[in-house]
Amino acid sequence: MDTILYFCYSFIYIILFITGMLFIRQDRSFLSSSSFLLLITFGLIVDNLIIASGKFIGDGPLLEMLNASRFWSHGFITPTLILFGWGMAKRVHIPFSEKNIASYFFFFLTVGLIIYEFIINMHKTFVPVYKYGVLRYVSMESSGPPLMVLIVTFTLLVISLNIYVRTRWIWMLLGVLVMIVGSAIPIPLESSAVTNAFELIFLCLLWLTNYKLDPHFPQKENSLEIQGKSVK
Repeated sequence: MDTILYFCYSFIYIILFITGMLFIRQDRSFLSSSSFLLLITFGLIVDNLIIASGKFIGDGPLLEMLNASRFWSHGFITPTLILFGWGMAKRVHIPFSEKNIASYFFFFLTVGLIIYEFIINMHKTFVPVYKYGVLRYVSMESSGPPLMVLIVTFTLLVISLNIYVRTRWIWMLLGVLVMIVGSAIPIPLESSAVTNAFELIFLCLLWLTNYKLDPHFPQKENSLEIQGKSVK
């Protein structure tokens, strides 16, 4: 069952990735909010495909290498969600996001977390685990949410709260809350893939937010009100 779910997640992420390519054409900068979200989506495609294919590849050096690449890509890609959040904050003109020091803060926070994950991953040992029909390698050192994930989640929570207060756009905030609840509350089901549904919902709501707040797309009747002004 889990194998099927992971393949399904991969398929949905592929659809999101293809759809997201349309957003890239609308952004004038390569290092745009859409680009970072596209990078995250690509990482999740690879991540879920590797997990889903584990039992077909079989235990051995190849599967271990592929799973190790999951951890490395996670460490390099996930922190860029901070830059995506900062981009959303700038789109709705949240005051702190438009200060010069904010660009340095979010940039160095992202780089710092990537370097931290690089150092952590260098010392990880991977062991094979077969559970719920899925074969993959996991880190022996894993115990609870990584520090990087906690910092990224907290940053997005603060940003999404500010976006809601300023625009009444609640979906990014709900996405972050869904991710927090899904990670914190154990689900009494014999499946490790079900919890990844929260991650999928989270990413879909980020893409929805990216579209809604994108100044290149006409909002017309769906325009957001920001302190008496509409985002169009």
